[in-house]
Amino acid sequence: MGVWWQRLTKRQRLIVMGVGGALALMSVDAIGLRPLRQQVRELHQQVRDAEQRLADAVIASGQAKAVNSAYAAYAPYLQSKGSVDTELAAALSEVESAVRQSGMVLLSLKPETGRPGSGQMISASVEGESTSSQLVQLLDLLQRSKRLLRVTELSARVVEGKKIRSFIVISKLLLK
Repeated sequence: MGVWWQRLTKRQRLIVMGVGGALALMSVDAIGLRPLRQQVRELHQQVRDAEQRLADAVIASGQAKAVNSAYAAYAPYLQSKGSVDTELAAALSEVESAVRQSGMVLLSLKPETGRPGSGQMISASVEGESTSSQLVQLLDLLQRSKRLLRVTELSARVVEGKKIRSFIVISKLLLK
């Protein structure tokens, strides 16, 4: 190779060295650098995917917290307080408290038994005298009850001037 190199002119030697250097650089690029660049691109994509999954998980976690806190507000409705008698006593106590709070004159408050189609339901009948505003206030208090009380029957008639005598049947669905 030394004789061959010596025969070349200076310009030819520079061209051969330039072509050799270019071939060496292309070989280094093809063998070493291109796979490294590809691996870096793949790693960047994996990082972007992981960041997206993390952002989605943070959003889902926040949504789960919101759902759990909203559910917690309704948890008292789902908790059974005990036997049917215990539930009935608690419902009667709450009805009596609502009647007193509304200012209605309570004439009778008694549990209803054997109502047709009652199934898993307890009922109580209330008879009382009140003004129309007191009756509306009682109905509102029963509507907002934490025990999910509902008025299933209501009959009212005017008795002395502005006094109303009302008969109300209040029911509560029993949860298992």
